[in-house]
Amino acid sequence: MSASVAAVKVPALVAAMIAEYIAYFPPNPPPSKEETEKYNGGDIISRIVSFVPTLATIYSWTVHGCEIAALIAQQIHSPSSSKVLSALFARPAAVTELVVHPIFLLGTAMLLFGAAVRKVCYITLGRYFTFQLAILKEHKLVTWGPYAVVRHPSYTGMLSAISGMLLMHLAPGGWLAVSGVLDTTAGRVSVVGFVVWMVLMMVGIASRPRKEDRVLKAEFGKQWEEWAKKTPYALVPYVY
Repeated sequence: MSASVAAVKVPALVAAMIAEYIAYFPPNPPPSKEETEKYNGGDIISRIVSFVPTLATIYSWTVHGCEIAALIAQQIHSPSSSKVLSALFARPAAVTELVVHPIFLLGTAMLLFGAAVRKVCYITLGRYFTFQLAILKEHKLVTWGPYAVVRHPSYTGMLSAISGMLLMHLAPGGWLAVSGVLDTTAGRVSVVGFVVWMVLMMVGIASRPRKEDRVLKAEFGKQWEEWAKKTPYALVPYVY
């Protein structure tokens, strides 16, 4: 493994960890019970947001952290490097198989893009941005900024971020691929379980705009209908 691999992957992995925090954690405190109880009876996303982001981030940061530690240990060549590599790889020499694969770069770009979109949405909505379906006191319908492109850009950003994260983890030449973790039953179960859980989350997120549209239409009526005419796509322009 050349120094150029570490020079690319370490900053990318650190940036990914920051992006995951931005994308997965709410910028505001949760709304009050009175503001959510009317809408959240059948909304699974609202019920699981208190723990799923934390679990997903812990898992993802663990994988990123292992790869960062391996890359640094390989470059430093300190007395403790061999211990670190022995702990992280079934075959310590496999550290040389870590590479910058195009799938890793695509995943990084998608994750950073998704986090950036989410951050812009946080700023645009301000205190109205919550992970729970809710109509806050003096709630206003926001139709500018990214909400003039699609009606639910924050979900677009989340779907991009999760997809990017999974691509980074599963890319050839990544820590999961070469460490030997996937050669163990526990490793395979944990990775498959994580991927399946994240895919189910994406399905739930992709279905949520319809629920949110119903809530907003019921609350804002004609104002929502005019916005929907000007902004007909929910997640991706000219697609959906």
